[in-house]
Amino acid sequence: MRLIVFGPTGGTGLELLSQGLAAGHEMTAFSRRAFDTQARIVLGDVHDRAAVAEAIRGHDVVLSALGTRPWRHVDICSQGIASILAGSPRRVIAMSSLGVGEPKAGLIVRMGAALLLRKAFRDKLVMERMLEESSVPWIVVRPGFLTNGAARGRWRVADDGTLGNGKISRADTATFMLQQVASDEWLRKRPVVVR
Repeated sequence: MRLIVFGPTGGTGLELLSQGLAAGHEMTAFSRRAFDTQARIVLGDVHDRAAVAEAIRGHDVVLSALGTRPWRHVDICSQGIASILAGSPRRVIAMSSLGVGEPKAGLIVRMGAALLLRKAFRDKLVMERMLEESSVPWIVVRPGFLTNGAARGRWRVADDGTLGNGKISRADTATFMLQQVASDEWLRKRPVVVR
């Protein structure tokens, strides 16, 4: 399949590219800067809706691993998804976070959301709502605390509030996201994924 990754230079984005290429997909990275990858790179700014629409054209699925730093917050998830949706994608798989919009999240997640990640979680919730209100087929993946560990190929997944804490590697998060490219199991749902 033809897949395009937004946020390709972060840990999860790099995993999406390398694993997608290894699986035989035709991978495109939409990035503000060039970087070392075997994927095709399209240079552009996610705020430029015309550039995003042009980049999306012809791709089967958009994978969003957009994110920001707590000490340098920008509403990149919601602004990015607005540009992506304006480009009329065929399907969107977007990474969010465990605890976004989840009142049943564990104490550690709730404390982190309240203290350190309040702006990022608010931005991701807006992104999720924009997807929900769109007519585009979407899946929002809510990974637990992201680690740099190796892929294990095993995780727990649920969207019923039963997984309130946990961690998962960026590699396994990318694997799960890529599995959703051709699956409707979690279509228009927000699965939490933890180890």
